[in-house]
Amino acid sequence: MRSLPHGLVAAVLAACVVSGAALADTDAETPKATDPAPAPAPDAPPPKSLDLDRLLHPAAVRMQPSGSILGGRDQKGWRAEFRRARQEVSDLEGKVETGQKNLRSAAAGEWNYTPAGGEATDPEVLKLRAQLRRDRQSLEASRQRLRDLGVEASLAGVPEDWRTP
Repeated sequence: MRSLPHGLVAAVLAACVVSGAALADTDAETPKATDPAPAPAPDAPPPKSLDLDRLLHPAAVRMQPSGSILGGRDQKGWRAEFRRARQEVSDLEGKVETGQKNLRSAAAGEWNYTPAGGEATDPEVLKLRAQLRRDRQSLEASRQRLRDLGVEASLAGVPEDWRTP
């Protein structure tokens, strides 16, 4: 554990020595302030000016083209994807609601009493509860996919009107 910092210090020193040697080599080649500036070639294009746009958008990190493809999909693709995700959430919400109604009607009754801490033993009620639990899990997963799609669209720079129905 104690040898780690010494090894790190040695690596940093070695890097400094190498970069210092490289700087010493380039110092000999750099022109002095008193040397005249080299004349540009007669057919060379004029040097580019350094404006704010070039500073904010360097050549290595160009912005995405402002075309109709964002994040690998066009406007139609994004709308279809959001429509599908919202439809899935809506369908599952309806399925959960129907399952709750069925469970209430199956479990309701004048003689359907279970003692405190006891579980219902009616196989139909147990089956409906299990189905309702699975539907709720599917609904939560579907909602998570819709949220993830929103995050993906946000990161891709998709306009808000492409996401709305």
